[in-house]
Amino acid sequence: MARKRRQHISPTGWFQRLFRQPPANFYGRTSVYLSGSILEIEHFRRIRSYDEGELCLELGKGLLTIYGSQLKITALSTQRITLRGEILRTEFSRDATSR
Repeated sequence: MARKRRQHISPTGWFQRLFRQPPANFYGRTSVYLSGSILEIEHFRRIRSYDEGELCLELGKGLLTIYGSQLKITALSTQRITLRGEILRTEFSRDATSR
């Protein structure tokens, strides 16, 4: 079995890779953070539905549904939503037109 050779990178090349620009739309992608009973979601398009047991968000390429109990929106802005409660599960669907 042949071994792969490691490519040697010069210090200049290493620094160029370190400080290169991220891919296009990198900062606009949806991010989800969970810490205990707090869930924070960044970069969503709109809220499809909301009640104490379910939150459905429309993302750029689908739907994100969060299921739980006693779900409360504690902060809301155009780019970020913060949810508090018992998070039971999440579900992602690529089809944003259904539901």
